[in-house]
Amino acid sequence: MLLNQSNYFTLDNKTKNAHTTLQTAFIGCQIEHHHQVASTNDIAIARGKAGAVEGTLVIAEHQTAGRGRYGRKWEAPPGKCLLVSVVLKHRLLRAQVALPNLVGAIAIARALQTTHGLDARIKPPNDVRIKKKKVAGVLTELAYDDQQHPFFVLGFGVNVNIALEDFPPELREIATSVGIASANSEDQNTEICRASLLHAILHQLEDTYLQLKAGETDLIMNQFEELREK
Repeated sequence: MLLNQSNYFTLDNKTKNAHTTLQTAFIGCQIEHHHQVASTNDIAIARGKAGAVEGTLVIAEHQTAGRGRYGRKWEAPPGKCLLVSVVLKHRLLRAQVALPNLVGAIAIARALQTTHGLDARIKPPNDVRIKKKKVAGVLTELAYDDQQHPFFVLGFGVNVNIALEDFPPELREIATSVGIASANSEDQNTEICRASLLHAILHQLEDTYLQLKAGETDLIMNQFEELREK
């Protein structure tokens, strides 16, 4: 499904009658919302190669071949996470190649802090953790369009409404979700509105990305140091 920013869209059944728009300047100017894909990054790269406008957003409810750094598999139960990729067209200088991962991680950490009061921290170079447990990851991939203009895709996955029992046993001590972290007790999960969280992340992402485009790398690094896991 191809949408534009003036359309309404939802990620949660409970928000079907309370749709909201992104209200960003350019991220989400075009939106593809899929029920299932192999990888949102793969689709976003294909759109970028075909000349998609900057800010094109690909969202999926489920990925069958999601990946993180070094090709590690990213698995998530359908409908319980944010699985998102965005096409961005800033020409990265050699010294800036590592910054998009930090831009994404900063956006996620700040959104979790401001919307849910969670002490989200960045574990370099691309993980966001809460109390030393991974809640989100970022993957940036570089490519060229059909005119040989460079662009990059910034993809991120956030564990939102995954319950503890949804994680494989080997991940229960090292992974968490926004719902688990927001719960009042270990036995109680909190249902999180994914659409609202996505909006918050994208607003933070756009602000920090514009700092990158303006060459304000010191400002980005200062934010990273503030959010870095100690």
